[in-house]
Amino acid sequence: MKALDAVLILSVVLCGCASAVSERVATNYTAVGAAAERRGDWDTARRAFARATLNADQADLPPASRAIAHYEYGRSLGVTCFFDESERELNAAYQLDKQAGQPLFLSLIELARLNLDQKKFSQSAAYFERAMPFLDGANVANKAPVAYSDILEEYARALAGAGRSAEAKPLTDRATALRDAALNKRSITDRTPYGKFCSKS
Repeated sequence: MKALDAVLILSVVLCGCASAVSERVATNYTAVGAAAERRGDWDTARRAFARATLNADQADLPPASRAIAHYEYGRSLGVTCFFDESERELNAAYQLDKQAGQPLFLSLIELARLNLDQKKFSQSAAYFERAMPFLDGANVANKAPVAYSDILEEYARALAGAGRSAEAKPLTDRATALRDAALNKRSITDRTPYGKFCSKS
């Protein structure tokens, strides 16, 4: 075997090993981040999801897997007040979800809420506006009416804050009607607490 051929084979083997290691590290750090998030330790979650994202990208995992890492990293960044970085990561998750054919409203709703909690009302309303067709296409109003009502009310707040109160009222009315008709009055999802646990570093 020629020396060049041996080098090429060794390179392929080493790349494969490095990719497998990065995938395993990404999985482990995702688990650490999720556990920290459940405990309310968002700073540890942010650091863990940062490593998960780096390794998922290095391993060139499928877009759906990388989207989860970027999504969770984006959320934890926003909770710990790294707002610009949070928006970047959530947009990366959106693009990866698009590549993977995954639902697109999850990242868009988080982007809308991230901006709403910063009182960036026009930007928030724009993200909500992009998300609504995907939510309606997934029939979220029927599947999770209380969660959908929460989103409508937040969208209305963004519109009102942006000086578009006339557009906000129909959304508030629809949210109230859906909530009144729902058997379970509690949302099945928890709201990301953006800006509530600002990191010191």
